[in-house]
Amino acid sequence: MPNNLDFSKIEALRKHMLITTGEMASLFAVSRVTYYGWVRGQTVRPKNADKVLSTVRVLVSIVREHGWPTPEVLGLTQPMRKHRLLALVAQYQ
Repeated sequence: MPNNLDFSKIEALRKHMLITTGEMASLFAVSRVTYYGWVRGQTVRPKNADKVLSTVRVLVSIVREHGWPTPEVLGLTQPMRKHRLLALVAQYQ
């Protein structure tokens, strides 16, 4: 895969961060079907690989710098966690 994208690790990150598959696909600006394909080993187009890589870097930074998910975040509903996460992602762009 381009840029050595390892979707087993990306899936582990998604689960750790309590992000739904649909939310992760949205962060990558692709459909859930496309995301599922990548998880199953389909090739990521170069134009998408750059977006995936940059988004993964942001998510890893959020885990490292903000301790995501914090105990406070764990107590939130999924929509509230998504809102909080998107606010953090926006800070990195």
